[in-house]
Amino acid sequence: MTPAHSLSQPLPPDIAAGEQAFIRYYQKYTVFSWPWAWRRTVLFGAVGALAAIMFGASHGLYVRDFGEGVVLSIVSALANLVLIGAGPLLASFFRHRGWPRRVEQVAIVTALAGGLVLGVLANDGAQAFHESLMAAHDPHVATSPPTASTIAPSADAHMLVRRLLEISRDLLFLVAIGGGFALPAYFSERKRWAEYSRRAETDMKLTVLQAQVEPHFLFNTLASVRSLVTTDPPRAAQTIDALARHLRATLPKFRAETGLAASTLAEQFAICASYLELMQLRIGARLAVELDLPDALRDAPFPPLLLISLVENAIKHGVEPKPGAARVALRARALDGDRLEVIVADDGAGLALGMGEGTGLANVRAQLLMQFGSRASFELTGGAGGGARARLVVPRGAVT
Repeated sequence: MTPAHSLSQPLPPDIAAGEQAFIRYYQKYTVFSWPWAWRRTVLFGAVGALAAIMFGASHGLYVRDFGEGVVLSIVSALANLVLIGAGPLLASFFRHRGWPRRVEQVAIVTALAGGLVLGVLANDGAQAFHESLMAAHDPHVATSPPTASTIAPSADAHMLVRRLLEISRDLLFLVAIGGGFALPAYFSERKRWAEYSRRAETDMKLTVLQAQVEPHFLFNTLASVRSLVTTDPPRAAQTIDALARHLRATLPKFRAETGLAASTLAEQFAICASYLELMQLRIGARLAVELDLPDALRDAPFPPLLLISLVENAIKHGVEPKPGAARVALRARALDGDRLEVIVADDGAGLALGMGEGTGLANVRAQLLMQFGSRASFELTGGAGGGARARLVVPRGAVT
């Protein structure tokens, strides 16, 4: 547990763990906390009570005594409740003491073992009570003591193996019912918290980086709209519509659990296309656009807001400074080794000294490093006759 997280609070989904991942009623709480123990006892205790009622009912029908069946059901239900809840509740008591980690671990394991012993004794007592009831109705019903032949060293090997398997199965069942299967979740808790903290820190850094993707075009676009309102109202309306489409495509969607929503290559191409449409309205017919996205790659996961940074860079440093016509091309293709290549190229003014060291491109490199490490690459090159080419290579389907 982290000091800032109370044992009584629900865990983040990535931290919760226990016997069965699909049982969220109690496993959303810390293992061996009071909410976890009480909810688990209620859930499994209800199942144990149902089994006890069925057992008592069958006995009552057999001996034709309803009252005796009810009493047996109550005794069996209590025995099942001890087996199910004694260990986890005692372990939860120890966990809330605030003892040193090593002492707490020993205490919890001891509590589960002690609870298992108490549960077995309680169920043996319930079984003995049932046998006494049966003996009262039929004196010939009794448990025969073991004979020498049943424990002799010459016992059949197959029967011995079968008995050992039965014992192992019964022991495994008792450990599961008594809370023993929660121990792996308990001992791995700190590791899961550390991994969760690492992911949360990475998500926060990515969010900050992605928030730094400044839509520098926005103010220029609004300034263009202001002048077009009086000189060319239809074009001003087209620009406003294009800006609205671009903002709807660009505004990030957030998930409560993991930060920025997952993104596909098609979504990132759509963001770039809406931006380039805006630029065509603002710059005019001298800007040509080429988009090449194979259908097979449309649903490929791709980091959000990387491509738009490269396209903005191409417009700002390539197209706008160049007089006359210019072209921006955005292409994607699959590479060998399950990799994905995306290229943003322009035939604009070309690379100026230090252009590859700006904040936008540093942002791109930082995001790739945090999400993929050495598995991704980015390079920016210029042509002999001008223009620039930005090339991204990422593992296909490995976006975090």
